[in-house]
Amino acid sequence: METTTSYWGNALGFRIPRSLQEISNITDKTRIRIEAEPNKLIITKISEPRKRMTLAERLSEYPIEEYLQQEEVDWGAPVGEEVW
Repeated sequence: METTTSYWGNALGFRIPRSLQEISNITDKTRIRIEAEPNKLIITKISEPRKRMTLAERLSEYPIEEYLQQEEVDWGAPVGEEVW
């Protein structure tokens, strides 16, 4: 079976024909894994459910230290009706 790629926003995508959807049992919102080899994409259906992460688990994946400001910033005296 052949299909054509096209841009969807900044990403390149393609449609999976219905006959391949039925054979592979892939439906809307099915989680898949895509691996690449030279001149080849391998699409595998992921059968295990997605693990719900806690906020702490999500935050542990981000390098927070890179975003923290190391020194205090003086924004100046209040202007207008700010309450300090």
